[in-house]
Amino acid sequence: MHHRLRWLRWPLLVAGGLLAALAALALAVQLLDWNLAKPWVLARLSAVLERRVSVDGELRLGWSRGPDSESGDTRWLPRLALSARQVAIANTDWSTSGPLLARADSVALTFSPLQLLRKHWLITDLRLQGVELVMERASDRRKNWRFSQAEEPAWSYDIRRLEFERAKVRYVDLPLKMDLAFDISPLPGKPQGALKDGTPDFAIAGAISGRYNQAQLSARAQGGPLLDLLNDGALYPLRAEGEIGRVRAAIDGTLTNPHRLARADLNLKLSGATLADLYPATGVLLPPSRAFRTQGQLAIIRAGGKPPTWDWRYERFTGTVGESDFAGDARYLRGQGKPQLRTTVHSRLLRLADLVPPNQEGGKGSRGGKLLPAHPFEPQRWDALDAEISFSGDRFALLPKAIWQDARAEIRLKDRVLSFDPLRFSMAGGRAEGALLLDGRQDLIGARLRLAAHGLQVKQLFPGLGALQASFGQLDGSVELAGAGNSIGAMLGTADGKLDARISEGSISKFILEAAGLNLADAVFAKFYRDKQVRLHCAVADVRVAKGQAELRRFELNTEDALIEVGGRIDLAREALDLSIHPHTKRLRVLSLRTPLSVTGSFSHPVVGAEGGSLAARAGAAAALALVAPLAALAPLITPGEDIPDDCRAPLTHKR
Repeated sequence: MHHRLRWLRWPLLVAGGLLAALAALALAVQLLDWNLAKPWVLARLSAVLERRVSVDGELRLGWSRGPDSESGDTRWLPRLALSARQVAIANTDWSTSGPLLARADSVALTFSPLQLLRKHWLITDLRLQGVELVMERASDRRKNWRFSQAEEPAWSYDIRRLEFERAKVRYVDLPLKMDLAFDISPLPGKPQGALKDGTPDFAIAGAISGRYNQAQLSARAQGGPLLDLLNDGALYPLRAEGEIGRVRAAIDGTLTNPHRLARADLNLKLSGATLADLYPATGVLLPPSRAFRTQGQLAIIRAGGKPPTWDWRYERFTGTVGESDFAGDARYLRGQGKPQLRTTVHSRLLRLADLVPPNQEGGKGSRGGKLLPAHPFEPQRWDALDAEISFSGDRFALLPKAIWQDARAEIRLKDRVLSFDPLRFSMAGGRAEGALLLDGRQDLIGARLRLAAHGLQVKQLFPGLGALQASFGQLDGSVELAGAGNSIGAMLGTADGKLDARISEGSISKFILEAAGLNLADAVFAKFYRDKQVRLHCAVADVRVAKGQAELRRFELNTEDALIEVGGRIDLAREALDLSIHPHTKRLRVLSLRTPLSVTGSFSHPVVGAEGGSLAARAGAAAALALVAPLAALAPLITPGEDIPDDCRAPLTHKR
């Protein structure tokens, strides 16, 4: 028996010594003035965090137990309680956001000492006052809040509860061109730890300000517990409303694992004065439109790869621009190489006047009341991304009375070259197809347009003629133009090319023809008593454009009664008209001045009148003859018919 006790003595002595050492250590922790040991403690802590740690105020370390709210018997397990005042943690040497990662007026935390043996910080309670935090992600994806850049850091952490009165957080993300400041406060009565049932709930609120991409941002927001931004596996609720640049924005949804963001699912609403205001924040090039509004479901998904690719999906979106509407789905890939945009969009009504509003006198893009759009394109912005857009529209109002139906276009933007190819639409009972190319790789955009139209019904093409109850023929034509400039007006003002058109047989209002020929008797009679129809044999147009000057080489309207020729020039750069209309009768006409008409002025203010010399000569001759014999005075007003073919196969060769 004595022999057995002798063998037990050594284990008992070792156990007793260990207990004594632990008791002495526990007593030393409680009684030691840790301010004297501060240099040693801070040196050890700085080594663990790989960052310089300073405490300019009092430092205390003691024993504690968990709060009564902690479940189970774990609250009775001993833990260390550390408190410090005026605490600061230095930033990394590569950071551009300032010398400090974090600072606080006071920090109080309790943690498990046993977990330290496993290089794990199990912080059961953390209380902060006057805290400021700067988080930065570098261009090479390094993060300053990671205390080790190793794939698997030597130390890990877990924070169970957090208390704070106010926190200021700055987040700098160089890859996303983001620099945001958050001023956060807890919502009264809301816990800052994860809820037991895992249901996301709002726990903090605050203001957000700063810069995203090239846009200034200002918003008010609510979010889940602050701890869920630091710990893995959280489903974090988020709600915010404010301005990004000149655009009003609102989001409402959840972030999956925000600490290492895996996915965001948000309902997004945007509104603003023009779609062009979206460019500073998104990099997506859109036209200077009228006021817009849109909403849809935004999903942001972190895909694989190094660096990772972010997949932005704006799904089931709807919206309006002025009186126009649109709906569809969009996908935006950003991460490796140039961002990529893929969009499918449909519109029931799309008006060019909503996408490119008319020039406003004295405003940006104004051209002194001219009609051709002068809002400048900015080709240097076209390099922000590559895009593919499939557009379809029930109705596209190119002009108020020129409506395209069933429009289809494949739009591509790649390396600053924007193309609409193919471009198809129905119009006035016919079809048109072509392509448009805008090359923005130089200072002035190079533009090329090719369009062919078949079977357009003239009466539908010009709805106002319907009131004349006349039938009109069918129009076939084509246009090819090339120019350079940074607005539609500038492109046309430098254009070279041609326009050809032909109208098949039909009928046309006799009054229009007689009025154009200034046949007084028939014009007055037809105006007040009847409007007979005359047979239209054909009409043809041959226009050549050189350096913005459109020359009407041939423009004829041939009917059973007359042939009307239009000649002259149109200055597309100045939007100036210099045209003459020459009527040629095929029958004898009495009381006819048969003088040419002139069309001058501008696109917005055309001036139509009789050419003065010819009209004055005929009127003067009639007045002189009236002094001799009243009947003879009718001679200058009698027009003999001319021998004119009834087709448009060759230009008219007679003398005027």
